[in-house]
Amino acid sequence: MRRRRSFFFPAALLAATIGAGAARLQAQQHDSPPLVAALPFANSVVGDERAALDPLVSGVPELLLIELSRHPGVHVVEPARVRRVLTSQKLDRQARIDDEAASHVGRILGAQWVIRGTFTSDGHGAIRLAASMVNVGTGQVEHGASVEGKQANVAALIVQLAEHVAHDMRLAELPKESRRARELARKGSSAATLTFARAIEARDAGRVQEAIAALKQLLSDNPEYEPAQNELARLHSDTGR
Repeated sequence: MRRRRSFFFPAALLAATIGAGAARLQAQQHDSPPLVAALPFANSVVGDERAALDPLVSGVPELLLIELSRHPGVHVVEPARVRRVLTSQKLDRQARIDDEAASHVGRILGAQWVIRGTFTSDGHGAIRLAASMVNVGTGQVEHGASVEGKQANVAALIVQLAEHVAHDMRLAELPKESRRARELARKGSSAATLTFARAIEARDAGRVQEAIAALKQLLSDNPEYEPAQNELARLHSDTGR
């Protein structure tokens, strides 16, 4: 009997230690600033508009991350890292990536959250954006959001979607300066949004000079368009110009 007691006590102690360690790790993950990744959005448009709106596959998640990154303490995964992982895992950017695959990608990236989404239109000037937030730790969708309205207001719809996501993830409120930047983003034109999305599409395809030309044209028409300013500066830095 003595031997049996001496055998079970260390096992119980080990189990308690493991449990306490797991609890500490979970608390650390909960308290640490979230790292968020966004996958290409699926183009669910049917008909003649499909090709015209296809740049939003890359453009919507890019702009969504820009808006989320305005919140204090939020870190986002660079889209280039996401592209490399998708390529290495043989995942098509145009395919619908399910929750399991999204969680797998998130683990490789070290992210706590992965956003995946889709967009569609009614063929009469309206568009709908939907996003699902996959908790990488559980592999489950914990939140979902959608917005819809006129394609002419697509910039405002992306901002609205970002606000829903930020609310569901309980992100910190925007500082005053970030609120001003968001209001400017909300007022962006659909033409500017699509031109920016085309530049991002070209960048993702490796056509960097085409992306730079599109961004320069965009800024000549909209000098205060912040996403284009930042992306152009980054591309010039990467190309050594």
